[in-house]
Amino acid sequence: MEESGRSRRRQSSSQAAYTDIDGTVTGYNTIFEFLRFDAAERSCTADAEEFLAGLRSAARNGVPRAATNARYFGWWRGRSVREVAQTGERWADLQAESPDEWPFLEPVASLLDAHSLSGRKLVAVTASFEPALVRVRRRWPRIELLCTAPRVADGRYTGDVERPLVGDAKALAVAAHAAEHNVDLIGSFAYGDHHSDLQFMALAGESLLLAPASMG
Repeated sequence: MEESGRSRRRQSSSQAAYTDIDGTVTGYNTIFEFLRFDAAERSCTADAEEFLAGLRSAARNGVPRAATNARYFGWWRGRSVREVAQTGERWADLQAESPDEWPFLEPVASLLDAHSLSGRKLVAVTASFEPALVRVRRRWPRIELLCTAPRVADGRYTGDVERPLVGDAKALAVAAHAAEHNVDLIGSFAYGDHHSDLQFMALAGESLLLAPASMG
């Protein structure tokens, strides 16, 4: 009877493909390029480049990735959540018009297609945020997002975040997602392109670490 119960539990569990996005699924940094698109629409490109240069400089000077990720969201301080979501839709429209300029990366894109066809859950594990991921969601409509969550007050971004989804935070998010959704991690897959992804990738039975792309 006990073995039968274990079999039922195994049969009721699901499998998933957990994947980083920037440099793993997309050939560009989603949050940096989304910021540039927003700045171009608002005619403040020089301000955007100065802001991004500051983030890159901080990273070179040893500021942790979690801290620079949190600083990024200062760009959106005071902006309407609805307005930024609409900007994300327009950016995705632009990307769709020039797919060669905004590539999905192989082999992970095709692997995700195959996982989706096989019925596995697709789960993005990323320091990005929802408005910058519209095009990813259009290709894989069922993909679930574990991402950095900006804080909101009165329908506007505060410029702060709940927790940057970087390093060990990714692993904690994957473990919590698997527990909540009864995911068999040993039977699941994980993809990333940076050593900070290794913590969440180690939770899956099969994983693939890609050579990091050059983005900025």
